This record gives sequence, structure tokens and C-alpha cells, in this order.
Amino acid sequence: MATPEDGHLREAFHELSMPRIGQQVEATGTVTPAKLAEVASDVRRFASVAREHGAHPLLFGATAAVRRARNRDEVLRALGEAAGVPCRLIAAEAEARLAFRGATGELRGEGLVLVADIGGGSTECVLGEAGRVKALASVPIGSGSATDRWLLDDPPTAEQRAACAAALRALLGGVPDGDPRSAVCTGGTASTLPTLLGRQPRAVLRSGDLDRCREVLDSAPSAEVAARLSIDPLRARVLAGGVEIVGAVMHRYRLDSISVSPAGLRHGMILAYLEKGERWIEG
Repeated sequence: MATPEDGHLREAFHELSMPRIGQQVEATGTVTPAKLAEVASDVRRFASVAREHGAHPLLFGATAAVRRARNRDEVLRALGEAAGVPCRLIAAEAEARLAFRGATGELRGEGLVLVADIGGGSTECVLGEAGRVKALASVPIGSGSATDRWLLDDPPTAEQRAACAAALRALLGGVPDGDPRSAVCTGGTASTLPTLLGRQPRAVLRSGDLDRCREVLDSAPSAEVAARLSIDPLRARVLAGGVEIVGAVMHRYRLDSISVSPAGLRHGMILAYLEKGERWIEG
């Protein structure tokens, strides 16, 4: 990321890897040595690329999957060594606050705002106004874990989708009440959904759009959808759960539409660092 003169963040370089740590933690409770070695290799390469692009300092944080791993201290230590900087464990509340900061950094307008940050292993719902968080909750289900838990076939069946939607609506019953004037969803899954509709990552999704996303995802196995639309195959697979989470969020808050933003947790981490320095981890 870079900060131009207007104070807004500008993405200088972007690269993605999806090691699906959460899938393994969900199944075994730990990150195995083989998976840790795989992720450490990716981290080592990403840190090198970041430094080649002049990034300084490097901010490195771990979220839901590592929070739930029984061997999280070992994971944090190994990944920090691979990156050459500490890997900080971001608490669920801090993750929600950072995502809200990142997603609303360039918003204009008044009234209550909802930010739904959809990760692989958790979903953060944050309500705030004028840049200030009023209420938040972290739900321990993300696009990856929803797919792994309920959408076992590829593509999933209608019965599996119905069961997933019902379970997600029940889980989201505990998030803060509110009547947001505007709503934003962020995270890799959310920002990929518009691609299914031939749109840019920044888009507005309505209920009918979600139905069309389901039609695309259910038209063929995820690997075929990924090849057809030039999406990472692992990302394409978890979109099945991601679209159901977006639908459940819209149902919970009685939304006719929700905006998609590629800005979120990473942007919030940088903005928090610019304000607080090493205390960015507090959100």
C-alpha cells in the first residue's frame, strides 16, 4: 500500500495465496507441520516481494484460523521467523474494528453504517457512525468454514444451500441490532462475487444478484467456474459459502442492497498503524 497526498491508501501491488489453514484447524484443531511449512514458504516469499516494492514497515497479523488453533503460539513464532517481523495475533474484536476502519475510510455520507467483513473462518459485523464503532460481533463462521460444514458437494445441492442459509441466519441472530442507512461487505470472498456477474470488485449487490451468483456457482464444479472466469480455484470453491453469508447478512439487517469494497482489514491495519504506531493491533 502507499499513501498519496490526499491521505487515501493506494494499492501498489497485490498477490493472493489461499492455504486454507481454517479447513485443517476445523478438522484437527491444529496446523500440522506440513501445512505450517507450506504457509511459511508463502510468507517468506510475500515478505521478500513486499520489501522489493519498498514496503516499510511490514505489518503481519493472523486471524480466526490461528486464533482457534491449539498450537497457535508455534504457528505465530514460525510465521514471524519466515517474515522477519513478528506475526501478531489479532483478537476478534480488534479484527472487527480494523475491518470497519478500512472499509469506511473513504466513505462519505451520514447515518449508521454496517460493515460485514467475511473472512475464511469468521464474519465480523460492525455498526458505526461518523467513523466510530457503536457495536460489533464476531461470528465464528466464514466462507471457507461455511462451505466445508454445509456445502459438501461441488457444486452444492439445493438442499445443502437451504440448510446452510438456515444455519447462518440462526448464527447471525446474535449480532447487534440496528437499522443501517448503508452497508458494506468486504473480504476476499465478497470482492470476488461481482466477478461472477461480470462486474468490477466495487459493486452493489441486490438479492437478485445473489441468486445469479448462485446460478453461476451451481452451473459446474468450482474448478470449471474458476477456469471460465479466471478466479483462483480455491477462492471459487469457498464462494459457495460466501454468497450464503452475504445473503444471511442482508436478511438479518433487512437490506435491499449491500456495497462491495476491496478495502477492509489490511487497509484498516495500515490506517491504524499510521495513527497509533505499534499499537495498531488494538484496532
